[in-house]
Amino acid sequence: MMRSSHLSLKIFLLLIVYVTYLGCLSVHAEEGSCANPGSDAEGTCADVDGDDFDDKPSRRRMDGPIFATFENLSPYRADIHFDDGRFGNFVSTLEANGGEARLTTYRGHSFFITRHGVREALVDPATDGQYFFRIPEDFEGKDDEEGPHFTLPAEASPSKTKCKDRYPICTFEAERGECTNNPGWMIVNCCKSCDDKEGYAPLLDSNVRCTRERLNATVPAWEPGSLDALFTNWAKGGKNGEYDQYEPRVISSPGKVFGAEHDGPWIMVFDSFVNDFEIEALLSGAEFGSGYQRSTDQGKIIGSSGEREKVISKTRTSSNAWCRAECENLSGVKQVTERIEKAC
Repeated sequence: MMRSSHLSLKIFLLLIVYVTYLGCLSVHAEEGSCANPGSDAEGTCADVDGDDFDDKPSRRRMDGPIFATFENLSPYRADIHFDDGRFGNFVSTLEANGGEARLTTYRGHSFFITRHGVREALVDPATDGQYFFRIPEDFEGKDDEEGPHFTLPAEASPSKTKCKDRYPICTFEAERGECTNNPGWMIVNCCKSCDDKEGYAPLLDSNVRCTRERLNATVPAWEPGSLDALFTNWAKGGKNGEYDQYEPRVISSPGKVFGAEHDGPWIMVFDSFVNDFEIEALLSGAEFGSGYQRSTDQGKIIGSSGEREKVISKTRTSSNAWCRAECENLSGVKQVTERIEKAC
């Protein structure tokens, strides 16, 4: 019950933050070659400091683990991402001007490099090509000995091409309608494909993309008192008692109404909002992507796209994961999603 209680509280707190948010979406190879964009393998396939881990069954192991070293000679802090054939999974950060990371990985695995905290590619200025590093399939050496050494050169820098695709899968995503279904993220990360498909290149400029008119936010999402009315309705169990089944409890409320323990902002717990089946779906669904990662804050804006750097939070010590694609389609997750929609 306690597990359900904590999870349900977190769901509703995140929900309230989401629906009240009116701001613009913060767009929330010297060696080897790019991995096959058609691959449907998921999951991070490298770990930091030489620690091994369980690989996803969909990606076969090679002859055994090897240790690859990545060195960053550029003046930019850089992030290493495992190339899963889609949007990649973050693995490690390289400090600028000589930073190194040693990863446990396998033959045939590929990685790409981006500017730290954002997915902006670091490219070869001569070719405008992003740096991809691949562990050769025929790499020779004992399974437990040192593997290849990859170097991001000093001249690596962000591309001067403003409207650029960051991933080989961008064309596929644009063709299936993601430029209109998820424009805030796609326009920044798959700009060229979205421009070819929809003519969206001008929207890369956040001053154009993030107007209230374009965001359909000309009317306030909340009027004075409307948030209080929402919580009051929950605390009363709904107009017809429809929320009583979720066992609502008021922890804090303005004026300590509805039996609240504290006088303050609204905080409520719904002890029976999710069941064990749904909890397991939410927990297991996170593993379809990058898994649970340390929570981050937003840093400085990078360029004119409105994209903000991700920085490790000094105050938030939690971990979180994104529920997308396969996760969203789990029956337990669908049940929770539909229940949240009805509650609001």
